[in-house]
Amino acid sequence: MINDFIQDGGQQTYYGVYPAIVTDIVDPDKLGRIEVKFPWLGNAGDSDVRAWATLLSPYADNDQGFQTLPETESQVVVAFEAGNLRRPYIVGACWNGAEALPEEADAANNIRVIKTRAKSILEFDDTEGAEKVTLKMASGHKLVMDDSSQTVTLSHSAGHVITFTAAGVVEIKGNASVDIQAPTLNVKAPVANFDGIINCTTLAATALVTSPTYTPGVGNLL
Repeated sequence: MINDFIQDGGQQTYYGVYPAIVTDIVDPDKLGRIEVKFPWLGNAGDSDVRAWATLLSPYADNDQGFQTLPETESQVVVAFEAGNLRRPYIVGACWNGAEALPEEADAANNIRVIKTRAKSILEFDDTEGAEKVTLKMASGHKLVMDDSSQTVTLSHSAGHVITFTAAGVVEIKGNASVDIQAPTLNVKAPVANFDGIINCTTLAATALVTSPTYTPGVGNLL
């Protein structure tokens, strides 16, 4: 560990930032620290000097905050408080060529991405005139908020789709059926259009039922 190295190697100070490799993310003291090793640090033949480092976050408070822990074996960048080797802080992570970026960089730089190990993706597309935000999973489930078409679309991998349009239309498409269960269902609209057969246990009309093919009576079809 780092203390053994300091006792053997003196009290040299380390200013600036240094690369490190994540070796453990479960802090035995539950302080939210990350164990890292410094391949560049150590005596001859010993490149396994390790320390528990404080992970910096844009937001950290009591039982709340922004929590994204690095994967073990990933590369991070460490700085030492006042140059003290016993006080390491992880200030960020970096790609080093061994691991690929989630998206290829291009000059337009329109895409911002958060991507997890399971390929769940939150993508921000800032392409002018085609701005959109997409949340999707590897299975195919997807939520797209599209400014160019002024639509919000929620899609299931099986093909079921709910779409909200700028015209005020809400479209619900199910490959098999759409089931609604509630103690009471209230539908308020000047006109309700149904294409096909309506099956119901009881039909009670408080005002009027009209149809050229309907005759009041038990068992009659509308």
